Amino acid sequence: MQETSRGDDESSCGVRVAFLGNSILYFNDCPRMFKNLAAAGQRVKHQDSCLRGGTNLAQLWEQGNGMRAHGFKTDAAKTGEKDDNGVDHYDIGMPTVGQLLRPVARDETWDFVVINDHTQGPCRNESRRMTQEILVEKYLPLIRQNNAVPIIIETAAYRYEKIVNSEDLGTTHQFQRLVMDGVNSYVSALEAASSACKPRVAPVGSAYLLLHDKEFSLWEDLFDSRDFFHPSPIGTFLQACVLHCTMFGCPPAIPRTEDEITSLWRDARVMHTYKGEDPRRLPTVEEAEVLVSTAARVCGLDATSKI
Repeated sequence: MQETSRGDDESSCGVRVAFLGNSILYFNDCPRMFKNLAAAGQRVKHQDSCLRGGTNLAQLWEQGNGMRAHGFKTDAAKTGEKDDNGVDHYDIGMPTVGQLLRPVARDETWDFVVINDHTQGPCRNESRRMTQEILVEKYLPLIRQNNAVPIIIETAAYRYEKIVNSEDLGTTHQFQRLVMDGVNSYVSALEAASSACKPRVAPVGSAYLLLHDKEFSLWEDLFDSRDFFHPSPIGTFLQACVLHCTMFGCPPAIPRTEDEITSLWRDARVMHTYKGEDPRRLPTVEEAEVLVSTAARVCGLDATSKI
């Protein structure tokens, strides 16, 4: 098996989006799904990524892409190319952050760089300071080479308190507040380092929290039903909607049929599930409408509230 990065086929118009992060992004292939969600407005020309499971931004910088080990080797990930021995090439993203973000040509610069840290990283002072430093020293120069807008995802507090070494992070509301404060500190660090840098926050965790308070059963369904902290396909849909609102200043078109919803994942390289289990369910049409409305609301956009 050979690994490569095709990203995807380029459209004739739209923006170029790079994704940097961990399994919060690669579960249910958020990069490809996001491009499909934005397709109605022809808003995304190209996407590519450097992702690695379980990492913070310092580890991603040091260790690079980990998707060979984490599932981007399915039929949907095949690029259609083979090596001299007839072995398939797979699109697993770029090997390192630097290789993803260094522009090869002027027309290949990125417009947006979507970033997610380990969810607990923004919550504690030591890891928060470390991430501020790595963002300013390593990531920012490459972002500036592209004249790109960084979008930092405010990830979601876990479904259950005190799981995955989060005992010190409190209740769902307390945990989410710590994530928000930490992500805002990343924005402040980038702005202080470069007046030309205009970072944005994608308030995914705030969208989760709104559903926690208003639509509790739907909030529960945002999480993977085995580990309770990764996103389910429903959570990935909400994340993509929040990214769309943050990036383009408007919500995505609401899928009107089950086929339209299924089509959002038509080329997903991985839909996360565990061996022997049924595939995770996708959002219903009614849930999709609520999720789009929720994303618009937390991003301060006009939308008919469904919650």
